[in-house]
Amino acid sequence: MRIIITGTPGTGKTKIAMQLAKRTGFELVDIKEFVNNNHIFKIEKGQKVVDIGTLGKNLLSHIKLFKDYIVEGHLACEFRIPADFVFVLRTNPKKLKARLAKRKYNKKKLEENMMAEMLDYCVQRVESVYGKGPLELDTSQRTVTNCVDEILKAIKERKKNLDSVDYSDDLKNYLRLRR
Repeated sequence: MRIIITGTPGTGKTKIAMQLAKRTGFELVDIKEFVNNNHIFKIEKGQKVVDIGTLGKNLLSHIKLFKDYIVEGHLACEFRIPADFVFVLRTNPKKLKARLAKRKYNKKKLEENMMAEMLDYCVQRVESVYGKGPLELDTSQRTVTNCVDEILKAIKERKKNLDSVDYSDDLKNYLRLRR
């Protein structure tokens, strides 16, 4: 079984993927960790910038070692990874803002990630890159354990849809307040 878990930073990907890996026994590949361990980045203006082409090539070589895996990271929507299921985790923008503020994200980065969530960026990228829609899971009001239960149920039942997530009203309000 090959599972991809992606979404905007702060949606719960890492914690959910870790618990899912424990429950399934599947190999967990954390993209951020993989990037750092393999130095697949350059520093531009004091920021790490990931080389997506190199990441894709190296990650694909690495996961060939495993029959069953979970690949977790927000960059998993940027290139095609062989997958039986692709999950995009979603979180209400207000809740996401609070989570990212706790992580001390600067204002620009926080707003970029909130905007990405409101614009369905990861969903749109998955549809474009993978050629099919992902299973969206709204983590806003769920515990990690409940999210893992939902993912396992979706896999067992071979679901084509989970949650219907639409933050367009949040986007309208956000843009109205910025005028």
